[in-house]
Amino acid sequence: MSKITINVILITFFSLSILGCETELDQSSIEFKNKLVMNVLATDKEPLAVHIGKTLSLIDTTGEQIIETAKVVVTDDLGFSETLIYSFVEAKYISSFIPIPGKKYSIRATFGNLPEAFSTLTMPKGFNSTPATWQNNTGQDSAGFPIGTIKFNITDPSDERNYYEIGLFRFEDFGLEWLPIPISPENPELATDPIINKEGAMFLDDASFNGQNKELRFSTPFGSAGTKYKYLVTIKSLSSDYYKYFKSLENYQVQGGPFSEPSAVYNNVQGGVGICAGSSIFKDTIN
Repeated sequence: MSKITINVILITFFSLSILGCETELDQSSIEFKNKLVMNVLATDKEPLAVHIGKTLSLIDTTGEQIIETAKVVVTDDLGFSETLIYSFVEAKYISSFIPIPGKKYSIRATFGNLPEAFSTLTMPKGFNSTPATWQNNTGQDSAGFPIGTIKFNITDPSDERNYYEIGLFRFEDFGLEWLPIPISPENPELATDPIINKEGAMFLDDASFNGQNKELRFSTPFGSAGTKYKYLVTIKSLSSDYYKYFKSLENYQVQGGPFSEPSAVYNNVQGGVGICAGSSIFKDTIN
């Protein structure tokens, strides 16, 4: 969503709050242009998938318009191109290849007489991480119950700025599924105002540990202490666009109401709107 659109929404909310239902917003001066929406959050573990849709006007109540007949072409940094096939199951355009860490891809989407949408994404390079471990009875929570600690090390590359997403899960035997564990960093420098997404994963950059072998520690809540749970640790190395996008989402969601300064959601699609970004994933299971 662009900053202009957010401004319009906030102005609408403010006007209705102050003037009541008898006053209507004059929308005659609002210019709306149809554009393609292109969203790609690629990983190095599955084929590249591209969502294509169309922007909606402020007064449109029909819901999102997914486009199934666009032409979507992906080209790698060696010049090899592939036209993606639309999957009705995934509701996305799917490639025949899995993106490779360190490689750059450009994506073009065209449909009808709408402007072409274009973006690029660079897959983050791989990184080294030590096997994750869990230790019981490492401390107490605020209620005095024992907690455990999951810890592992990330060897952070020193030649570039790096961004990470950390997710913790435990296996639920009854439901046979992985359940997210609330993120609770034990590192003091990470425990202050952590950035947590709606799935419960934590985002961080390497500003405080660039080029270091960094040990990360996270508390596990009461209930795991004394019980041998099966844990899963996921560490994603994120492209800068990936981090900026989710950081902007976090800023947008915590805005202070109609009197606050609007916060735009990050967009890196030329000629359209959306996000194209990549991540390299490391997973480790603790039995």
